[in-house]
Amino acid sequence: MKRYKILCYKSEFYEFKRKSNDYIREMPAKEHDQFALLMAISPEGAVGFDTTPQGCSAISALASKCYFVDLRRPSIQPPQEKHTGLVPSFLFRDKSGEFEKLFDEHIKYENDIKKYKILSRHRYAEKPSASTLASLLQSNSLSITKDVYDALQEACHYIIRPVMSGEHGRGAFNIFSNNLDFFFDEFKSIVGDSGEVTFVDASKLVYD
Repeated sequence: MKRYKILCYKSEFYEFKRKSNDYIREMPAKEHDQFALLMAISPEGAVGFDTTPQGCSAISALASKCYFVDLRRPSIQPPQEKHTGLVPSFLFRDKSGEFEKLFDEHIKYENDIKKYKILSRHRYAEKPSASTLASLLQSNSLSITKDVYDALQEACHYIIRPVMSGEHGRGAFNIFSNNLDFFFDEFKSIVGDSGEVTFVDASKLVYD
């Protein structure tokens, strides 16, 4: 069986941002945080994780391990055993239960806001304090403030954001962490013998 290829453009943030899109460039990351872009190429040369069944399965397996945000459902969803489709708007890989705490905090905030809106129609009610993740979810562009970025780095092994520009194919994604070793160990285990991960100098990364 011919293996599909996964190209990984990886470097530290101070280098990666020079060849990335505006969203990544404006992220409040530390200079030595690790960033990567991953894209897939089929044995026939077609670009995209969706061009092979194995590529689709890899994305599904990766996403099933993560909390996620999908713009069609503007809230955080817990990991789902069977994820179908490509990369959601955000994926968060929990670290030792720390992201689960942020998730629980935000769910409580959402419930408290609903109660506040009902009570405030009839009498004075104190508005609940926003959760750590509220500003991220309330932003139309899902922009990350420094406080949220720092909280995510503490709570996640890695964070994934899809790449929407077409030249990298469907399913391509950016990933970042203060250390991506955990991700690559996990991802290579998911890919197994069906795919070949090749690291490419991030200076060769091109966006249209």
